[in-house]
Amino acid sequence: MSDPIKNDKLIKQYDLELGKVFFYENYLIIEVAEGVCFDYQKAKTLSLLTNLHFGDRSFGYISHRINSYSLEATDYMKIKDVFPNIKAFAAVTYNESQKTSIRIENMFYQEGIVSFENIKDAIKWVIEKLKNDSNT
Repeated sequence: MSDPIKNDKLIKQYDLELGKVFFYENYLIIEVAEGVCFDYQKAKTLSLLTNLHFGDRSFGYISHRINSYSLEATDYMKIKDVFPNIKAFAAVTYNESQKTSIRIENMFYQEGIVSFENIKDAIKWVIEKLKNDSNT
């Protein structure tokens, strides 16, 4: 398969207090800023942008964890309220601590977060998952 990052056109990039968000046609990549506590309120802020870019279309969410930050795992129980059209949730992790965090987050997010060791594999999986969901 060809390189998804090179083939997918970046539609819009936002540099926000909570981090950088990159919007592509059917998915976003978020790089939460160093030291931020990503919680329900920050997710609501991000949802304004997802609504703007995706409307009521299905989309994929990729958390590219290049920085160290905290999050409120229990807020994952409300994620479908904030992002009702999310169909694929991937996280790119780079160490054991981040992998452990994903296991804990999955205890609260029933749909499941799939962990990857690089951004390319995460993008490929999200694109494939969105394609498969649209075929069903």
